[in-house]
Amino acid sequence: MNPEEVVLLLADEYSRMAETYDRNVTPQFAPIAERVLGAADPKPGELFLDLGTGTGLLACMVAPRVAPQNVVAIDLADGAIAAATYRAAGLGIKTVRFEMMDVRNIVYRGGLFDGVVSNLGIPYFGTDRCFREVARVMKPAGRFVFTEWGEFVDPPQDALMAALRRHRNPDPPRKLAELRAASEFARSSDGFKALRDPRRNAGLLRAAGFGTIDVAEVDHPAVFDPPESYLDFRLSWGVFEAEVSGMSPDARASFMETMKRELRSLARGGRLETRWALHLYAARLR
Repeated sequence: MNPEEVVLLLADEYSRMAETYDRNVTPQFAPIAERVLGAADPKPGELFLDLGTGTGLLACMVAPRVAPQNVVAIDLADGAIAAATYRAAGLGIKTVRFEMMDVRNIVYRGGLFDGVVSNLGIPYFGTDRCFREVARVMKPAGRFVFTEWGEFVDPPQDALMAALRRHRNPDPPRKLAELRAASEFARSSDGFKALRDPRRNAGLLRAAGFGTIDVAEVDHPAVFDPPESYLDFRLSWGVFEAEVSGMSPDARASFMETMKRELRSLARGGRLETRWALHLYAARLR
């Protein structure tokens, strides 16, 4: 398995789960997107590009700020683009153009965009190519603002991964075996680790041509009430949902009971609160 095969497999899973993801995950990421919006400070008439738009959360936040100008929002998962289009229509937003496109190969002319933003949408395979493309399509005085994960202790995630290992299908069908291999390949890759390291990202941004790079640490409280709702959150990712769906009925029931017990034990006062470490990047070419 190679990185490009992994990218396509995981994009397909994101596509498959897009509606569920939008229902269970997007609300948790909305406050993070607000930070990107505030730092990017879009102005009326500016042309913005949203990288890895997913189900269109950030793009739909930017759109009213730059109206009557359009926002271009790109993602590799066609199901996510469909969900994003539905989101924009439901909000009455007509000034976002959603396109299925690889953020490492942005098919727009150079020097076009006033601003480029992303909320947890930078790829860990080809991060350097993505940054070079952003530098190419941005105006000289433009700005590039995005968030990415940092390193942090995550007890609910640790509990989930341990329970999945104990209960997962020991003889998975081909599709699940491929997805499992893709996930393990990605999580063990240097790119996955590098994207969480602000020093390495800053180095890639400088190599891409950015002259001014500011990085802020973000300590974000994520709340799940009731605690079991954390399961809905995590099982909205295809790789986790596929593992649970691939279990035997008895193993699945045992997994669910184990996780509910673990999450209740981690909760305080009837709700689960965990803290996510992220980084907010703001870069300019000059």
